[in-house]
Amino acid sequence: MNIRELPDGLKKFAKEELGEDDNHLIEDVNYIVEWLKKQPHLHVRTDPQWIVGFLRGCKHSLEQTKKKLDAYYTIRTHLPELFLERDPKQLKIQKILEMGTYLPLPRTDKPDGPRVILVRGAIYDPKKCTFQEVLKIFFMIMDILLLEDDWLNVAGQDTVLDLSGSRLEHASQFTPAVIKKAVTCFQDAYPIKTKSLHFINAPPTFDAIFAIFKRFMSDKLRKRIMVHSEMEKVFDYIPKRVFPSDYGGDAPSIAQLTKEWKKKVIAKQEWFVEDSQYRVTESKRPGKPITGLDLFGVEGSFKQLEFD
Repeated sequence: MNIRELPDGLKKFAKEELGEDDNHLIEDVNYIVEWLKKQPHLHVRTDPQWIVGFLRGCKHSLEQTKKKLDAYYTIRTHLPELFLERDPKQLKIQKILEMGTYLPLPRTDKPDGPRVILVRGAIYDPKKCTFQEVLKIFFMIMDILLLEDDWLNVAGQDTVLDLSGSRLEHASQFTPAVIKKAVTCFQDAYPIKTKSLHFINAPPTFDAIFAIFKRFMSDKLRKRIMVHSEMEKVFDYIPKRVFPSDYGGDAPSIAQLTKEWKKKVIAKQEWFVEDSQYRVTESKRPGKPITGLDLFGVEGSFKQLEFD
């Protein structure tokens, strides 16, 4: 069974913090794979490394892993606008990748530290691009991380959201329906532990929009949110050296990181094209089928509403 060996620092962390046991890891993966085969509504990935990501995100609880896998594929099936047509060679996807809106940073604070994600959520032109289209790229990169990034899977993530450049046109795209779907994906679908969320350069509209976000967040996630007046305050929690040179750090520039991540995503073209087949079939689900109304409070795809 092909499962990556963890570096020593992460291996110790995984054992102490997640309860990971090398002797049981393969056994647990096999158990989950066999369970998946018996679920008539689930047609999902069963690659060992993919399953390991869910096990680690659920601290190796087999029951929680089963629930999370079902949730991940259920939510993505009910959001085709985000999880279908993800061929990275599509022109629209490439153009968004070239903006560098979602950039996992290459360095961690320490050998067993969480992955730091820099989100520049307002650098896109809202007249040429929608938040939904940007969000699709967020989840594409999150899928790559879930498959390939041991630091993210074991130690979790710290996310810094730089809202520089926010305009009213951006705010108009953040309707309650959109926000509910975005939060549901981040919070309920992905087996990724969020250690902290830092907001900087918030616009005047931030408080009103953020109040809607918080309505859909768990208490645990809300407690991990910090809003800062300036980037220097973030450095009290995450060392400056981790950040790109544009922020005074030691990591490569945003331009370089953007180029590298575009290349990584395009290199996964075959994986993304193949990935479109994995989903749930609600008509085969034991018990009551789940609908978009159950998940999001609205049926169907994102709707554009007037910003009030």
